[in-house]
Amino acid sequence: MKKLLYLFILLFYFYTAVAQNKQSYTTSQTEAIVKQLKKITQDINEGKGNQNQQVQQLLYLKATCEKLGYDDGILQSGSLMMLLYGSQSRNKEIIELGSELKKLSQGKKDTYGYISNIYRRNALALGYLGLDDESIKDFRTAVKFTQTIENSDKKFYYLSLCYENMTVYYQNKQFEDKSGDSIEYYYKKSLNEAKKIRDNNETISNSLKYDQIAFSNMAIGVFYLSKADTKVNIQLAEKYLLEGLKIHENKKYNIIPDNKIRMLNQVSWLYSEKLDYQKSIDYALRALELEKQFHSPYDRVESFEFLADSYMGAGNKEKSRFYMYKYTNLKDSLHFITKSNAGATMKNMVADEINEQKTASKKQLTIIGSLLLIAIIVTILLWRRKNNNLHKRYEEMISKINSRKENSPIKPLEIIRNNEAKGSIYIPDDTVKSLLEKLRKFEASEKYLRKDASLTWLANNLNTNTKYLSEIIKIERGKNFSNYINGLRINYIVDKLYNDPKYREYKISHLVEESGFVTHKVFVAAFKNEHGVTPSYFIEKLKTSDH
Repeated sequence: MKKLLYLFILLFYFYTAVAQNKQSYTTSQTEAIVKQLKKITQDINEGKGNQNQQVQQLLYLKATCEKLGYDDGILQSGSLMMLLYGSQSRNKEIIELGSELKKLSQGKKDTYGYISNIYRRNALALGYLGLDDESIKDFRTAVKFTQTIENSDKKFYYLSLCYENMTVYYQNKQFEDKSGDSIEYYYKKSLNEAKKIRDNNETISNSLKYDQIAFSNMAIGVFYLSKADTKVNIQLAEKYLLEGLKIHENKKYNIIPDNKIRMLNQVSWLYSEKLDYQKSIDYALRALELEKQFHSPYDRVESFEFLADSYMGAGNKEKSRFYMYKYTNLKDSLHFITKSNAGATMKNMVADEINEQKTASKKQLTIIGSLLLIAIIVTILLWRRKNNNLHKRYEEMISKINSRKENSPIKPLEIIRNNEAKGSIYIPDDTVKSLLEKLRKFEASEKYLRKDASLTWLANNLNTNTKYLSEIIKIERGKNFSNYINGLRINYIVDKLYNDPKYREYKISHLVEESGFVTHKVFVAAFKNEHGVTPSYFIEKLKTSDH
């Protein structure tokens, strides 16, 4: 009995001493961890340091926090890792880490904003991978957590980031429904939240605040630029982009180089839309020069694209071809790297599964090796296939042109009603037949080249109303009015390029003007939408072929 009592007392003192040592160790260690995390956060915000080294430091700190049971340290280090993974487009790693951290965050308050950042970054990665439902769910959770942050300046900053990032969901949906209004709404909401941050506060530096304001201005500017079908939209794009550029060029603020490069590229795009090709070239070259110091291949490929387009617009075909060659090569390389990274991710996942199951049989290793080999082969084949697709689209265009030639002159359209494609309004068959005959004559003319060609204008010319005309075009031509008119214009210019070699020597701006489009960007977008290739590519192929 005495022996048992002595043993109990001995064990009691032993565990008490261990607990005291552990508490002392935990306190001192967490203080050191907080200090290191603060330094890494500051370096990331200022664009300093090597990102790969920072990831390794954060992995070590996260592992240390896990041993100590220091949850705040795990969440903060994990959130910063997700930030760095995001800058490297490592979306799969973000989602894997985010899933782990979200479980840990259950039942916790987001006093410092770590949890809202985890949900926001996870949502953004899900959006990039097209997992829209999961993405918007995490964005909404991020916003809820952000509302619980105690510091108001930090709350406004993270809310601004949430609303800006949330647009990825609506951008993914913009071809399915009318999401343009939502994109504009959340970009402007992001800008308004950023402006609420106080200057010279102790939490969010002026550089971070104005970097976010500049980025939101740039995002809104690009939104209007992508809709550069009217003079008003180009003016709005210019207003917001130049407002953001003014912040970037203010030496008071320490703006992250990646954001500076991106801003210069978007301003280059703006001046390309305004047909001020020299200014467009100047800004794209500035972006390239800055990119040499802070390597960002995804921004570099965008600079190459704008330079190729602007030199073509300026009539410098040699330089346009030079940058188009660089653009194509880098674009393909980045695509291949992305696919290779996906293969590497799969390899790591397979390896983790093996370690968890504690099996190391030769049969399993052979299977894993075979899977990896297949993945690499499939990746290479897909990459090659992508390079061939562009040429196939060109050949399809030539085939369609020849088909139109063989079927000329245009014959009256046979009215074939699709019983499944019922319209939203009833139109008598005689009216349908009459309108189709009028449309056939309209298509055979070149009146669609008029810049003022609108649904109302055409309805008046065909002596009908806009509802009937819109419905007939939708059912019988399978397009809305805008795509219908743009398709006629594009096919007109395609035929001119194919049949009349002198058109291949014209500037793109001349083709834009002749085909009835308002801007270069809308023309190019309509061309790609109709045929899957750019006008520049089509012209170059025609010049080097026997056509």
